Amino acid sequence: MNEPDREPAWFAVDAGGSRTKVRVTVPGNRDHVLELASINPHAAGEKADRTLRELFAAVRELTADHPVVGWLASSSIEPGRPDAELDRVHVAASRAGLEATMVVSNDVVPLLWGTPARSGVGVVVVCGTGTGFLGADDRGHVVRAGGCEYLGSDEGGAVDLGLSGLRAAVRATDGRGPATALVAGLAETTGLRPDELARTIAAEPFPKQHLADLAPVVCAAWHAGDRVAGTIVDGAVTELVAGVRAVRARLAPPNRFGVVAAGGVLTANPDLYLAFANRLQTELGITEVQLVEDPAGAVLAALRTVGETGRVRLPAHVNGQHAWPLTTGR
Repeated sequence: MNEPDREPAWFAVDAGGSRTKVRVTVPGNRDHVLELASINPHAAGEKADRTLRELFAAVRELTADHPVVGWLASSSIEPGRPDAELDRVHVAASRAGLEATMVVSNDVVPLLWGTPARSGVGVVVVCGTGTGFLGADDRGHVVRAGGCEYLGSDEGGAVDLGLSGLRAAVRATDGRGPATALVAGLAETTGLRPDELARTIAAEPFPKQHLADLAPVVCAAWHAGDRVAGTIVDGAVTELVAGVRAVRARLAPPNRFGVVAAGGVLTANPDLYLAFANRLQTELGITEVQLVEDPAGAVLAALRTVGETGRVRLPAHVNGQHAWPLTTGR
């Protein structure tokens, strides 16, 4: 059993649609950084459960006999209906033998509290495999937009970019759309013609990740000056700005209202991020935009703000609505 008077070990999980990144801090030991496959069942199916158990088993081994406090932030958590995912996390941790006090939330939530410049006030934009938006003001209001998986939202994310690029390439080859370098780019990357690629991905049980894998081809064509890819990327940026606008409109923001941006699409494409930041300034007057390149580190920072004593104390307007405390193994 854990000794209650020992200094706690900390773990933070940023689980997006494609990859899961973990940071573990153990007193008197070096920090550990892990990267695993997706734990989102919408992206990986049954493999997601195995990866989740592997994650908790690794945390248990690294933290030894210390009390353990953690935050698991996952794109698979649906704030309006969290019970199934909370049960799934609890079962996986218990089967892995991990005794821990943790916070479980969507992957957008901790970025607002884990970024010192924001301290819980502002708007977070995550643009990775999918997209999601969350904002909070200094009156305790929290607002969300997007985050409904790629059938209901996720505009501007990697899946959206990949799907748009694939459709543009198919249209170019059958004469319904203008010529584009995406045709050659996708063929060189995948070894398949656009029409073959479309049918192959459609036959996959979980096509989401395969579509997201095409996003770098679209961004590369955009960087090379392809007009069709440029239209796709411009549309993605427009959607990101629209998400921030929609969230901010439902809040009572202070004068200095900033944005936190994160996600693989933005970090892998600095020019796309700059285009987004510039349009936030010109269209919404937002000048404070911070790009988070280590989201697991931001999750850890958020955890330390709410669990400084080893006991999790979430803000009242977040607790039970956007993030949930969970105890496992006891």
